[in-house]
Amino acid sequence: MASMASVNIGGQQMQGDVNDPIMKFKMLVPRLKESLQKVMLQAAHVLNQNALLDSCTVRNPDVPVQRFDKCLEDFYAICDQIEIYLRLAIEVITQNIDAQRHAPMPTQQPVTQVTQQNFDTVGYVHYINQVRLQMASAQELHDVLVECARRIGGDKPVQQPPS
Repeated sequence: MASMASVNIGGQQMQGDVNDPIMKFKMLVPRLKESLQKVMLQAAHVLNQNALLDSCTVRNPDVPVQRFDKCLEDFYAICDQIEIYLRLAIEVITQNIDAQRHAPMPTQQPVTQVTQQNFDTVGYVHYINQVRLQMASAQELHDVLVECARRIGGDKPVQQPPS
């Protein structure tokens, strides 16, 4: 069972599934902003130091600074994590759409909604409807594959297996 969490993001209290990729994305956005600020500050500092060195006003930078490439690497790492979570969110949405199309009844019911009475009286009807929908989908897929095989084979009749 997925656990629920309350997360404080940017002063706003948000509740959601800890394993939800959108929640993980929302938690990474403030870190991305901070990382971008660090990259910009570091870039400005390096640019300023290089300008001073080029104008021969300073020979040696006196303040050791964090390396620009390290800041940039951290920024790109957060960007990569965000990309992964967004791709995962797209995949989850696609699976939910497919599940609704091929299994119109909810695939995961909350435990509070499932009672013994609901299970006994409605379960078999839903099961039969589910099987019928899956059989229709399988028949549709079979027909498409037979048609494709016929087109590839040059309009030769395709032997259908005995039913």
